[in-house]
Amino acid sequence: MDIAVIGSGLAGVFAARALAARGLKVTMLDVGETLDARRHAIVARLRELEPEAWPPADRDLIAANATVGGDELPKKMHFGSDYIYAAHRPFAEVTTKTAGRAPFPTFARGGFSNIWGAAVLPPDACDMADWPVLRSAMEPYFRKVAEALPLCGEGGSLSRSFPAYRSALGQLDPGPQGAALLDDLHRAESRLTAAQVLYGPARLAVHTAGDEFVLPCNGCGQCFTGCVRGSIFSTIPMLERMIHRQEIDYRSGIFVKSIKEDADKVRLEIVDLADGVRELSCKAVFIAAGPLNTTAMLLRSANYFDRPVILKESQKFLVPALRSRAAATAIEKPSVTLAAAFIEAKVPDLSDHWVHVQMIPMNEMIVNGSRLPGLGSAWGRRLWGPILRRTMIAWCGMHSDHSCSLELRLLPAPNDVHTISIVLNVSQQARRDARAAARRLARTLRPAGIHLQPRMIRFSNPGSGTHCGSSFPMRARPSGPFDTDALGRPFGWRRVHAVDASVLPSISGTTLAFAVMANAARIAEQAPIE
Repeated sequence: MDIAVIGSGLAGVFAARALAARGLKVTMLDVGETLDARRHAIVARLRELEPEAWPPADRDLIAANATVGGDELPKKMHFGSDYIYAAHRPFAEVTTKTAGRAPFPTFARGGFSNIWGAAVLPPDACDMADWPVLRSAMEPYFRKVAEALPLCGEGGSLSRSFPAYRSALGQLDPGPQGAALLDDLHRAESRLTAAQVLYGPARLAVHTAGDEFVLPCNGCGQCFTGCVRGSIFSTIPMLERMIHRQEIDYRSGIFVKSIKEDADKVRLEIVDLADGVRELSCKAVFIAAGPLNTTAMLLRSANYFDRPVILKESQKFLVPALRSRAAATAIEKPSVTLAAAFIEAKVPDLSDHWVHVQMIPMNEMIVNGSRLPGLGSAWGRRLWGPILRRTMIAWCGMHSDHSCSLELRLLPAPNDVHTISIVLNVSQQARRDARAAARRLARTLRPAGIHLQPRMIRFSNPGSGTHCGSSFPMRARPSGPFDTDALGRPFGWRRVHAVDASVLPSISGTTLAFAVMANAARIAEQAPIE
């Protein structure tokens, strides 16, 4: 085996793609869990049907989500299944003191790209000032990622600080609420610009043209259930293409426990779920297992047990927004229920970092989770209808400088199945900063007919939206025990590269995925391979 890539999520696939472009022989090692056979068969049956033609039993199964309607913000399921969150596996245990929504690793084929919100925005220079790589040096990789994605969302003022890095973008119907919102933002553009606020249609990785693997988005309104058409970008079709073209060798059922670097090779201790524990060797390895798995793997490799490692996160919070203008919801007129618009704002009293806002139209998942009385009946829906048509949700993110954190420890075990222990560190200062940002947004967005309700703010648990990392941060001059160099190499190693969010020095409030994909591609392209 020449080059190993561990993991098939966003970082893994973009690293493998860059390595294959160099003519290198790449083997992807992946646990590769998939949706259960029953749900998979239902998704295949519903693929080309409109939602109104879905059999009720099928709809109920793939739309099931027991976390909706509770006291905490719900978590996304993959067609009604939570296999995507690897809380307990015979080869890898996770424990957390948080009973509700907590961050978990994933062993799914495609990683969290199976359930992400498809939001892609590059970090601005002010949000990556602590990187050892300048934004200008990242731009060629931003372009490569943008060209590889089915990127949608053109217009507004976003491109002043957040270029699209490609010449043409697809167009998605934002639905009645989204269209009305974008019209009002456009009319208020001069006042928003004066208040350091940028806006535009949401930049989403959604297919608007089909191919042999995916169907184009038809605006069915079932985004939060899962996209039966495959229109929301995931890495699986890209992975399938690379396998079909023999650009990579894909091996599933493989869990990598630890890594040892020798003078001329890297040795991987693996758990083959069919054959047990054994060893593989390669010239170089690129770890893209996700920040939690990658951190645990590196701690295990260096025998760092029961030693705390801090992961940074982007504080996520939700604020209801009342609109001056009413418009039909995505329930009344089915349309994309991912973000309709992005709003980026500076809060000068806090810092120069951007606060990221995704404006979400009112949809079935939000309504079901609201616990408003009477919504289960037709008369209740009619009663609440005028209010729901004026309501959207602002899903907001803060830079890690203004966010909480996670503490991860790898606990020793006599059976050699080490447990990842995760503690969520809630920072009251971070939450005060979020409230200050919400109040600032409430003032600056009024000219666009957006009336945020900061007193109704709800916080997501630290890291629970998988927007975390920085456990092995890249440094221009690594000095700490967990620092890596600009190519993501830990412990002074030369052949081992971490390429996922674990190596980002900080986590921007704007979307994380774009930075992860671009940085993984950069490291894979620049890594010296002997």
